[in-house]
Amino acid sequence: MFIQLDPGETYRHALATLFGGFAVLLYAANPSAAAEDRVSFAGKTITMIVGFEAGSGPDIYGRILGQNMVRYLPGQPNLIVINQLGAGGVVALNSWANKAEANGLFIALGTLSQTDPDALVRTNAKYDPTTFKYIGGLAAPSQGLFVNKNVVARLYDKSASPAVMGIVGTTLRSGNYQALWGAAFLGWNLKWVRGYTRTAELRQAMERGELDMTSFGSTPDIDFLQSAGKFSVVSQSGTVQLGKPTRRPSLGNAPMISELVRGKIKDPLAQQSFTYGENVSQIGMWLALPPRTPDGTIAAYVDAFEATLKDAKYREEFAKIDPDSPVAHKDDLAKLVGALSEVSPETLNFIQAELKRQGVD
Repeated sequence: MFIQLDPGETYRHALATLFGGFAVLLYAANPSAAAEDRVSFAGKTITMIVGFEAGSGPDIYGRILGQNMVRYLPGQPNLIVINQLGAGGVVALNSWANKAEANGLFIALGTLSQTDPDALVRTNAKYDPTTFKYIGGLAAPSQGLFVNKNVVARLYDKSASPAVMGIVGTTLRSGNYQALWGAAFLGWNLKWVRGYTRTAELRQAMERGELDMTSFGSTPDIDFLQSAGKFSVVSQSGTVQLGKPTRRPSLGNAPMISELVRGKIKDPLAQQSFTYGENVSQIGMWLALPPRTPDGTIAAYVDAFEATLKDAKYREEFAKIDPDSPVAHKDDLAKLVGALSEVSPETLNFIQAELKRQGVD
């Protein structure tokens, strides 16, 4: 059927046809751009993998972040969380990094132990954390190294029985490096005990006297131990603010470990290893998509993360678990993980040799 158009309509029709043709040409030239504009998760389910026990710090943070963040993803998808334990979270990421589809439906909540090259070597990791597409997370707040007040004197007395230092899993976390350097450069008298499944167990072990010392970074743990009145903070890791290591006010006058070892490290390789440990200690928890995820999908997640940070419901829930932890944005995480990946084999060998010397095989 033929429809007669007036001259104005003919002109508008011609323009519509012309621009429609341009749109087709643009789509043909760059179909990914058009596809990225249509990213939507409507009717779909996001699966978050967490390499730690349900109820642990990473698990709680991941659930709070994820449940709030999906409200800002296009289409408001559902969320399920799967906990897979082993090797400080490395077991979970070995599978996720190599098998998860890069379609935006699979994300991982990770921590330091899954990005620290030293830990990755010792746990036979089968992935490269520099290939992950980071969304955002938390930088590590300054970690306090708590010691039972009745044991502090033994820490400096080699003739006494060693203070028992406990850690979660088998690899060092950010605050644990303080004990490593204390024994290496300050002559601290300690013995390592590994294998606790989560931080809550460490806190209970400290209360029972099963452990003499360990590190804590979350506000609830710090408040609990300080209120108990039985523990002292011998050092803290410090938090980098405006490029400068800074003490955490809630840890009182506890010195930073960098202040305690200043001038006591003579070997250049030892100094490099200490500096590496200081950088590692800045990694908290992070959320990432698998390698090869399209840019449009990454952008949708980053936008949702940034919007979640401003959400009143999220802020209220997060304030109950760890209000002192500073935010780590996408570029911050990628830069820090990238810098850590450049560590020399000699530096890692030094750390592993020191761990072995201290009985951590």
